[in-house]
Amino acid sequence: MLSSWVSLLLLVAATGIVLAVVRHRRRTRTTPAGRPSKIDVTAELPTFNIVALGAQETGKTVLLASMFHRLSTELREGGFRLVTGLEQAADLTDLYATLRDPEDTWPPGTMIGQTRSFTFDCVGTAGGRDHAVLRFNYLDYAGELVGGGRAASVPAHGRQASQQDLEQRLGAAHAIFGIIDGRRMVDALRGGREGQLYLENTIVPMIVLMRRAECPVHFVLTKWDLFDTVGAEQDEENDRLELARKELLSYPPIRNLVEQRRRARKMVRLIPVSAIGRQFATMTAEGRMVKLRHGRLRPVNVELPLCAVLPDLFGQVSAQLDEAVERKIVEESRALSRLSAAEAVSGVGRFLARPAGQAVRLAVGLAVGRNAFSEQIVSTFLDWIGEPFEAKARQVAQTIDDAHRSAEQIRFARQAVLEEFRENMVVLRRQFPASDLTTWSVR
Repeated sequence: MLSSWVSLLLLVAATGIVLAVVRHRRRTRTTPAGRPSKIDVTAELPTFNIVALGAQETGKTVLLASMFHRLSTELREGGFRLVTGLEQAADLTDLYATLRDPEDTWPPGTMIGQTRSFTFDCVGTAGGRDHAVLRFNYLDYAGELVGGGRAASVPAHGRQASQQDLEQRLGAAHAIFGIIDGRRMVDALRGGREGQLYLENTIVPMIVLMRRAECPVHFVLTKWDLFDTVGAEQDEENDRLELARKELLSYPPIRNLVEQRRRARKMVRLIPVSAIGRQFATMTAEGRMVKLRHGRLRPVNVELPLCAVLPDLFGQVSAQLDEAVERKIVEESRALSRLSAAEAVSGVGRFLARPAGQAVRLAVGLAVGRNAFSEQIVSTFLDWIGEPFEAKARQVAQTIDDAHRSAEQIRFARQAVLEEFRENMVVLRRQFPASDLTTWSVR
């Protein structure tokens, strides 16, 4: 009898161990495919808030799913990637599976009242390990306050509550994505009434919201694959983007927004993207997009809007700084980079109390607004303008203490991610000079 009880207890204990292992594997799984991966996470990740505005049927949903797929599974070896919670990863993966299936319908768009928020950790690699180095909060706004149609039917009290919530989120945003429907833009370029009404009734009202924000603004032009049919005499992609740029700036509210931000040395971009690429679907004579039976899904530029967030944000901060002050900040950032992780937290606080730190605090307030300020943002900015990437690598290699090495590897991974953001912006400027709607350059 006693041996039976002992056997039962051993069986229960073994079952508990198995369940614990399963739960641990589920927690550490970073993709739906599910290869367990240990990721070092700093105590408080620098967090950047993105608000995506756009009416229905602009391609916001498929863009988000395509962006997540590319940045979580398809980037080159050593490149940064995104991870998120299992539930959100499963939702976005299901959306992408629906998108890529030629026999399935297009994924459903965001309906009125279905504003969704996603949290993505940006992961870099150093010392043979993955490190979460910063975080993006991505608000996919459902569109109650932009566009007509069903959005206009939302009750007044509901619109007022949404207005207040959106204003608070815009005040704390580090980037705003204004999603422009490429199909309707193509129609406008051809002189079509539908496209012109779309720009007047949807994009122009969006400008009112954007003018209240201090952070960088990115117009994301979706369905870029359709622009191959625009301007047959235009051989270069940048020439076609220039046509879209001129059409947007022909509307006074949009032109005034760009001019206002140009004077304030703040960024406005126009980034062309395609969630499906050029060989996956075709447009019928009735204007419907139909998937090709043997089409190839090859997204274009879907990662660039996210890559532009930090370069443009920190470009705006740098634009507010005197060059002598910036040199002083670089010197102090190098001193901070030699501290341990715990020392660096208090070190940033002491830095902010000194004249150079006060200049950064003021510059951040002017560049993105006081509600978007945090010491973690300042810490990341110091990494941005501090030591070169190669110097960081040497410093990590020379570190002896294990705890210090771990902290340095996280800094090194963050610096590598920031460097990759820079490189992507260099490529964007070379391929699409028309993407910068302002004239001042980012240092």
